[in-house]
Amino acid sequence: MRILIILIFISNLTFAQYWGGQEINESDLTNWIPKFEIEYAGTYHFGESESESDFHLFFSGDCIIGQVQNGYWEENTGIWKSNYITLTNILIDKKGKFTSDQHSGQFIRYKTESGDLVKGIRIDNPWTSWIENSKFEIGTRTQLKFENIYYGKFNEASSRKLNIEELKQMSSEDLKLMRNEIFARYGYTFKKGGEMDKYFRKQEWYKAQHKKVEQYLTEIELYNIELIKKTE
Repeated sequence: MRILIILIFISNLTFAQYWGGQEINESDLTNWIPKFEIEYAGTYHFGESESESDFHLFFSGDCIIGQVQNGYWEENTGIWKSNYITLTNILIDKKGKFTSDQHSGQFIRYKTESGDLVKGIRIDNPWTSWIENSKFEIGTRTQLKFENIYYGKFNEASSRKLNIEELKQMSSEDLKLMRNEIFARYGYTFKKGGEMDKYFRKQEWYKAQHKKVEQYLTEIELYNIELIKKTE
């Protein structure tokens, strides 16, 4: 018998085939096919405590951005650090099937005992390490708020493709800050005592954690970094 794991905000210490203390049947899952693809945009919450993660999905122009945000205990230091999995080549078909180079699944609705339909996404090859490959994991959809995931003065540099005309209106100081802020959001460690190090250490949201963050950058962020460099 296949075991279904569904993990949401509701506190529940028993995982396996339970949600909110109630056993889940696969027959209560149906494909979620909205009128417009953009309705899939949102934050999908998985797990609890140390196994907790959020999958942020949004559309910007011709781009579909999907990024998993979770964390881990660093082995040598015991420090809790943020981690990101940026999905590439995301496609969503007309039946709500989700594919990418890293993870794939299906957008679904789950019918609760009370008759409510919960929107979510089923991931068939979960990023949660303790889930066996033969199982899948479901995250429930909540509203996506860019200010809660992209901190800083210029969060638009991570949420949409910028254009050269708007950048020309900015000072060289702000352009430099905007570009480096993209890296800072992922906890990039700047040169100690340098201008960016001094600035970002004064920001409440900033935590210096990683010496390298290029692997986390999204298609939008990579595009904007190059555009800002040209403008600078």
